[in-house]
This record gives sequence, structure tokens and C-alpha cells, in this order.
Amino acid sequence: MTKKRKKYICITMAGLLLALGCWAYTRWDVWFGNPPEAPYAPAKVPSRVLLTFGNDGEMSRMVSWMCDDKVDADAVLLLADSTDTVQIKATGEVFESRSGKAAYYRAEMKDLKANHTYGYAVRSNGVLSKWYSFTTSNPDAQSYAFLYMGDVQDTINGVANRLLRQAIARHPEVEFVAFGGDLIERPTDAYYAETFRSIDSVCTAMPVVNITGNHDYLKYLIRKCERRFALTFPYYLKGMEERDDNNHLFSFVYHNTQFFLLDSERGIYFLQQQKSWLEDRFEECKAKHKIVMLHHPLYSVKNKKNNLIERWTFNDMIQEAGVELVLQGHEHGYTHCTSSEEPLKGNICNNPPLYTVSHCSPKNYNLHPTERFFPVLSDSRYYQVIKVDASAITMLGYDANTGERVDSVRIVK
Repeated sequence: MTKKRKKYICITMAGLLLALGCWAYTRWDVWFGNPPEAPYAPAKVPSRVLLTFGNDGEMSRMVSWMCDDKVDADAVLLLADSTDTVQIKATGEVFESRSGKAAYYRAEMKDLKANHTYGYAVRSNGVLSKWYSFTTSNPDAQSYAFLYMGDVQDTINGVANRLLRQAIARHPEVEFVAFGGDLIERPTDAYYAETFRSIDSVCTAMPVVNITGNHDYLKYLIRKCERRFALTFPYYLKGMEERDDNNHLFSFVYHNTQFFLLDSERGIYFLQQQKSWLEDRFEECKAKHKIVMLHHPLYSVKNKKNNLIERWTFNDMIQEAGVELVLQGHEHGYTHCTSSEEPLKGNICNNPPLYTVSHCSPKNYNLHPTERFFPVLSDSRYYQVIKVDASAITMLGYDANTGERVDSVRIVK
């Protein structure tokens, strides 16, 4: 090799390294930047009360809340019906974030009566919260409905609270609300406070379930979802302890449907752990219907090469298990597709699973759909009402701002 050629190669390599360095510099904050968390002090009274599903079957519920920065060993949940009031001892734990610490509590209600209304309140630091109420489901009902929202990521003092209240008012038949990750904008106390302002109209009256999204993680070389996420949504904690890992995984049965919640922001090694967990849950499943929730779309409407690791990890198993519906978020638009390259014709899906992407965020993305996606909407906020009966699942999509129905698909096995 001549000196001239060696010199040319060295200059080229130096140029490439410089260009790569400049590109990495411009992307550094996107990859690893975490917004600062302002110092905070939790309220001295119970706050951020949330009702969700428990770990002990369909007739269990769990309540979580936050209060002060020290655990009160006497903290309890008071559960009342028309005949009696009982006290359920709470489990407390202090979590310290980058700029503060707070005590988080959880208490599980088991062996509840079906189709029954209960009152409840929580007490810690000697202070009793206000009384709330909820009604349990009727497992023998012929059908039920729930509301699904993808990413919310509301700005401080945003409008998600109004949109959620309007959605519930339009659809009083829904029995719980499911969120597809990125419910918060970033994992700081201020944004957690905004999230509870957004959902406080419903999160004490009906169960709320939420999966992890990329905005729930802190950006390091290996991204980290803080424990306060699971302390806020405590149905994850039992499984994390039993498996001795930090994968946010949960499965629950509601009527004739089993739900499978995945943690798709994690790296490939952890996704393989989740694949094994999901395989075991599918083998155990006796429910008629199956619904999977994960944040990253297995078929991307932004770029068909996106999320390939998630697709390679989960998709074959999801299809073989007979899953009917896959609820997703992340890409800030509304659409659906099947595994076929062709768009779904008409309003009947005979080749499930149906993969849907949805969001209810103030941020809209530029989408680059292939022919398989229809409809493709990205100029508003959206939600779905999912209706499940003995024979099929029906997904109804709505514009959250106007209430207009924008989609309807009946999924038939």
C-alpha cells in the first residue's frame, strides 16, 4: 500500500470518526439525558390514592397511596359495606429518588363479593383520607367493557383530566381503565403529581392498570425504571419478588379474559426473561379470550424496521397462543393492522390478533405507514372502548377531543 493511499485512508477514517462524534453529541441528550428533578416533600396526609387489581384473583383489589417520608407501622385501609367496616393492615416502604423521598403504602382487599359496592378510606400518620367507593364486577355477566388509552404524557396543567372525565361520561359502561405506558411525561415527582391530577377523576372509583413505557424509564447506559413505578402500581411487586427480577410483568383474569402486561422498554436479555414468563402464562391460561399489552408496537407505523427485537421476541408466541388483541402505544397516532401485509377489509377481523396503536398525548408524530395500516390518524388524541362478550371482542376507537367514533372492529376467532 502506498503512502498516499494510507494517508487517504487515515483522513477518511478521521472524518468518519469526527462525523460520528458530532452525531453522537447531537443525540446524547435523547439517548442519556434525564430532566432534573426538583426537590420535593410529600404531603403529611394520604395522597395519590389509586385503586387497582390485586394479586389474589378477580375478586381482589389493591389500593396504593403516598404519605410523608417515614413509614407509619399503624397505617391501614378501612373497607366498609352496608353491614360492617374492617381494617386491613397496609405495607409501607420508603423510596428515595434523585431529589426527595416519600413513604408509599399498599393494602390488598381479598375475597370481595361480586357485583357489590364498597366504601374505603386509608389512614396513615393518624390522618384519615376522604371516603371513596367502588363496585366489584359480576363474573357471570354476558359481556363487559373497559377503556384503553395509549401514551398520555400530559404537560403540567394539561387537559388529560378533562378528556378522561369526558370519556368516562360518554361510556358509563366501562368497568376499568388501562393505559399503554408513558402515562407520565418523565419520572419526576412533579410529573407524577400531574399524572394523578389527570386520573384522579377515575383512579379511586374503578381499577386502573398501566404498563411501562420508555418515558417511565431513566436514561442510562442500561435504562432503569425506578421502584416508585411499581410502588404506585403495586400489582407488579409480588411477581418481581417471586422471580427476583425487575421486569414489570403482570397477568390477571377478568371475567372470560386473561390480560398479559409486558415491559417492552427493557434490553434483549430481559425481553428473553419475559418471553419465558409469557410462555408459562399462556400454557396456564384457561380463559376464552386473551389480550396482550405492551408499549412498543410489534408492527411499527413509523418505520417498518422499528421494534424488530420486540417482534422477534414475542410475536410468534402471541400468534400461536391465539391472542385476539394486542394493545400498544409509543408512536403517537391511531391505527390498527393484522399480521397480513394487506389492510383489514371491512369491520370484521377473522385473522387475529388485531394490533392497535393509540395515544392521548399532546404530541403528534409524523407517521410513515405501509399499506397494512388502516385507518391512520395522527392529528388529535384518541381512546378505545373494548367490549368483550362470549363470542368476540369489539374495539371502538374515538377522538378524545370531539367524542366522534373513528374506528370499529369486531375480532372473531
